[in-house]
This record gives sequence, structure tokens and C-alpha cells, in this order.
Amino acid sequence: MKYILGSIAIILAIGFVGFLLPAIAGIVIGIGMIKSGSIVGGLIAIIVGIGINIAMLYGSAAESGMSTGSGHHMSYTDEECPYCASGDTDGNHCYNCDDDF
Repeated sequence: MKYILGSIAIILAIGFVGFLLPAIAGIVIGIGMIKSGSIVGGLIAIIVGIGINIAMLYGSAAESGMSTGSGHHMSYTDEECPYCASGDTDGNHCYNCDDDF
């Protein structure tokens, strides 16, 4: 049991570090560049690393449907009827919620 829980914890930690890898790499490279005297290059490396991580977060939210422009998550089980998520349609009219789309 201890081995299984330890393995799960290690897998979760590796996944978390892997997800933050662009930011971690940007910060490490940025600190190295700042120590070597290139302050502007170091700051750019840090900003790029964190920017890539933010873009990854936004991309995953957009892919899952969480950024619809209205600010809330809209999940549909059936794309044919977006208002009530019903498959009971004739192609442009929902019979369950009696709306046209």
C-alpha cells in the first residue's frame, strides 16, 4: 500500500513539474543570464517562460470550452441542440426546450 501511494505521489509530482516546465526553465535560464550580466535577456527569458505557461493554461481552457466569452463553462452533451443539450431535434429546432437555433 505504501508503495502504491508513493508511486501515485511521484507521478503527480512529475506531472505538476512537467506542466510548469516552461516557467521553471524560463526562470532558471533568466537567473543564469542575469548572473552573467545580461539583465534584459534574463528578464525576457523569464517573461517568455511564464508567458508560455499562461498560453498553455489559456489553450487548455479554450479547448475544454471554458472560455466561451461569457465567462462561464458551457458544456453540452449534444452539439445539435445547444440550449438544452438534447438530441431531440429536427436539425434547427429543439423539441425539448422549444427553441430554434
